[in-house]
Amino acid sequence: MLIECKENEKSKILDYIGKDYGKCLYIFIDLCKYGLDNENFNAWIQYNDKSEIIAVVTEYYKGIQIYSKDVNLDAKEIAEFVLRKNPPVTLGMKETIDKVREYMPGYEEELGTVGQLKQLQVTSNPKAYSASVEELKEIVEILAEDEGIGKPYGFDSLYQQYKERKEENFGRNFILRDEETNEIVCHAGTYAELPELAVIGGVITSPKYRGKGYSKETLAAICEELLHEGKDVFSFYYIPSATKMHQGVGFEKIGDWAKLIK
Repeated sequence: MLIECKENEKSKILDYIGKDYGKCLYIFIDLCKYGLDNENFNAWIQYNDKSEIIAVVTEYYKGIQIYSKDVNLDAKEIAEFVLRKNPPVTLGMKETIDKVREYMPGYEEELGTVGQLKQLQVTSNPKAYSASVEELKEIVEILAEDEGIGKPYGFDSLYQQYKERKEENFGRNFILRDEETNEIVCHAGTYAELPELAVIGGVITSPKYRGKGYSKETLAAICEELLHEGKDVFSFYYIPSATKMHQGVGFEKIGDWAKLIK
């Protein structure tokens, strides 16, 4: 049975997740940042007939996230709920999403990996540094040209997202510049941060500088700082080249991640 949660029930979800937040990063981060009094974020708990929690479903804007610690959810009930919501994307660990997908015709599955940095395997580039707010437009110009990172959002929307994250200390941006031209060679940022964790995002090298290891060195620089702050560092990656880069830096696979896209 799915029951919508109120703010005073937030602790139920957090207790259920415990230290397993690496498998439900979007749910955990959104819950901690926005709470359940935010009009754009809602949560439901699924109980079994013994009144035990078996799954959590959240909605942020139009996206749905699903988490089931033991993958013992009532997949049919959740699928019917998601179909009524009709979101463009539904996210979760692959074993959970696969159960729900059985009851959701018309949705395509995109697979990726959730990784956690265990130990840095690459020396960071000492010239990579934390970018200022004033440098964000230059960063976003590069990200907005990349089909897999920023192009679907467009420059204006992407810039606003990055600016808000920076101003709210919810994200940071490391860059490496060419010493001769002062062009940005590489960028690595965080999609979201909490006191206990950070999620890497926007790792990109300008086309003419690729193939020289700059992504690894810049990613290592931001990761080094995050680890020094005592944060668990996570990342999502979807293509072989990104997998190879993350593994080279020291990320280890937590599990398979899946998106259902309409």
